[in-house]
Amino acid sequence: MAYPRLLFAPEITLEVQMRETTSGPEIWDPVRKKWLVGVPEEWVRQHCISYLDALGYATSNMSTEAGIQTGFKQKRTDIVANKAGQPIILVECKAPSVKLSQATFNQAFNYNQSVGAAYLWLTNGMQHLYWDCTKNKPCTSLPLAETV
Repeated sequence: MAYPRLLFAPEITLEVQMRETTSGPEIWDPVRKKWLVGVPEEWVRQHCISYLDALGYATSNMSTEAGIQTGFKQKRTDIVANKAGQPIILVECKAPSVKLSQATFNQAFNYNQSVGAAYLWLTNGMQHLYWDCTKNKPCTSLPLAETV
């Protein structure tokens, strides 16, 4: 499977570990500490984890695919980066071929009703949208871990 070049610095992409197996490509998840099927959304998710790590959020303080309750439904967050036990960033990842939309924002916002993160990051790897939940407005970047 050919993966598209995503809009991340080259050093972020270099951190994403892949391997070929007889059943197809796999991507290493340093949060769950296991190899995962190399689907396009996972390609984006692992870049996000590397980027958050570069911002100072330790992988040991992240969760991926964690179950949450939204209303009467059980859902899964793509990534939540925590600091001192508090959720700081909730990330909603889409495959590069999926356009970010109001529905994507609504999904992340709905998840964050349960999580309570200070920031939302919506991305398909080609486009990155950030939302400051504390000020209820868009922002241009995510905070370094040392500043929150």
